[in-house]
Amino acid sequence: MKKIYFTIISIVACLTSVFAQTVPTCSLDPVFISSNKVGVWPDSATNFLSGTVGVPYEQKITVKVPKDTVSSGLLFCFNRFELTTPTGITNYNLPPGLMIGSSTAALANGTVNGAPSLKFPGNANNCASIYGTPTVAGSYTLALQVAPFLTPGFGSCPSNPNVNGGSALAAPQILDYYIINISAATGVIDYENDKMTLGNNYPNPATSSTAIKFYVEGENEATVMLYNTLGEVVAMQTIKTVVGENAVIFNTSTLASGTYVYSLKYKGAVATKRMTVLNN
Repeated sequence: MKKIYFTIISIVACLTSVFAQTVPTCSLDPVFISSNKVGVWPDSATNFLSGTVGVPYEQKITVKVPKDTVSSGLLFCFNRFELTTPTGITNYNLPPGLMIGSSTAALANGTVNGAPSLKFPGNANNCASIYGTPTVAGSYTLALQVAPFLTPGFGSCPSNPNVNGGSALAAPQILDYYIINISAATGVIDYENDKMTLGNNYPNPATSSTAIKFYVEGENEATVMLYNTLGEVVAMQTIKTVVGENAVIFNTSTLASGTYVYSLKYKGAVATKRMTVLNN
């Protein structure tokens, strides 16, 4: 019966990945927006979040396109940046099950090289998401082709440039330093004939609190830890398990909105999953 149950879960996960790819509502990173930096956030040093097979994934991306630039003493106005998958690359080399898109309709740029393309207007801040449910574990180095389109400026540049105008002044550049690591599914682990199953937290997204349930077949100490995207432990609980279902409740009211990872450590084995905190 257990094998049938987990087989059904695997099938549902695959169907969700293929048929339920709804573009999530993206949002701007407030720290990056308030800084004097331009370009893409997360940057190459921070890189993208890791994921787990069968667990819904979302990486929010913020793009700041400047108003103008000076080259060889000449002023140029940014019309837009275009993002496409390079020729010969399947879907930006994203992990299978993931897609890229934006909840902002103005950014849609049709399909280029068989994958969705996006355009980011000049002198504007916009966002996008990498989302979906990964199906294959591995380390994936993305290939993102970007091309700026500019118009010569005469004295000044318009605050609202023509997003469909301009010309590419150079060959497109391929960014190949973003990496997404996808781990194998770790929800069910057999450790010395003592199975443990880590469940999904509820509610998710969490606001004031969330419950994390797990199942073990023995009596021992178990530790549940909650990490932020920097890998810092923000909460931890250790309990003595009972045979069957166990649960811990975390207060999330003081946590910043965002994505977190929670892990279950039990008898030397570790299982991890992701959760979202949504606070005003």
